[in-house]
Amino acid sequence: MAAADVTTIEAALKEGWTQDNLEIQFMKEDPVLEAITVVSPDNIVGEYALTGVYTGRGGGITKVPATGSKELNEPGAEQTNQAKWKLRRTVGAVEIDTAAIKQTQNKSTTVASVVDLEVEGKISTARKQLTSELMRDQTGLICQFKENTTTKTLKLAVEGEYGLGLEATRQGWLNEGQQIDIGTKASEAAIADGVTITAVNDDDTEPTITISGSNVSTTTSHYVSLKNGRSGETSFDMNGFRNIASRTSKLGEIDPATENGWKAAFVDTTGGALTRTRVIAGRRKVRARGGRPDWAVTSLEQVENLENETYPQVRFDSPDKQNTGDGESIMVGNMKVQGHEDCPRGDFTFLSKAHLKLLRDEKPIWHGEKYGSGILQIVPRTTFVYGSFEWFCEAITNRRNSFGQYRNLSFSA
Repeated sequence: MAAADVTTIEAALKEGWTQDNLEIQFMKEDPVLEAITVVSPDNIVGEYALTGVYTGRGGGITKVPATGSKELNEPGAEQTNQAKWKLRRTVGAVEIDTAAIKQTQNKSTTVASVVDLEVEGKISTARKQLTSELMRDQTGLICQFKENTTTKTLKLAVEGEYGLGLEATRQGWLNEGQQIDIGTKASEAAIADGVTITAVNDDDTEPTITISGSNVSTTTSHYVSLKNGRSGETSFDMNGFRNIASRTSKLGEIDPATENGWKAAFVDTTGGALTRTRVIAGRRKVRARGGRPDWAVTSLEQVENLENETYPQVRFDSPDKQNTGDGESIMVGNMKVQGHEDCPRGDFTFLSKAHLKLLRDEKPIWHGEKYGSGILQIVPRTTFVYGSFEWFCEAITNRRNSFGQYRNLSFSA
């Protein structure tokens, strides 16, 4: 491949895919990511990004007579702490066939079109990874298996905490060509190490994936992870609603067992149907602990449940003015309930937009541009040029008690 061809592609990448534009593309066209503010840390020490968080009220209040007092109560400082966050790395690799560039005859506008198509697709895939992680629990466990005996076509669970087989296959968390590990919570590749998904079936009741390599057997104690997405119980996923909205798990290296205010307002795992009554009750539970939720994120199935409950109670002026909802969101009082395709079907999370942030130390980078001589390099013995981008980011909160969550809600298939 001529050096001039590489130069043409490099020029298209540098002009169209700056750090600013990469970050915008990561956050655009997704109703949840678009609503989250991107912030920088207060400080970085070693591998940790530091931010201040609020963990509870202090003392220091005294009631005194009109004549004054010389014995004021001790000044109890507001309870704050410094959370330590590890920025999570999301990497996208881009390959462009030199033949595609050759056919453009180095016309800059046509080359830009070829480059845009590839990069936009890869960013969309990386964005899907971010949103799916945001809806889960930071463990790196994508979904659980059913019992499978000596086979390459493996049934995935659709019930229970990690019964996310339908979400994983339907929403593209797992897709053909993706490399995965299969193992236990403690050992990510105990069953299979780095096998490739060759087929996906998003059947509503029995979703499956088919893998390369040898036949395997699994039990309900086995899980899917991205290849090298975790090491034992150490996950490289970013935080998600399930572990942010927890009353027991550490977050930002702060333990709610020692910082009583550093936990979600409530977590209700009893299941059952979602109703407006339950939404209003959950909103009150969060508000009672000091934070007013102005946003909720749930599955499209739960938005449908609320619409179906609300519709019979609404009267319209005429048949041609009926508003049956858009299936994407619904208002409950002044709180917007946003549906999202990546949200587990039985989850409903209350939160405040002001207290949910996406933390990053810098905008996305092209590896070759920052650490090498150019964005692209020729892949030896192939007809492809290769480049990769990376974004260090983490989902964080500074007031954990502004979150609350229903889990295991029932839904229609």
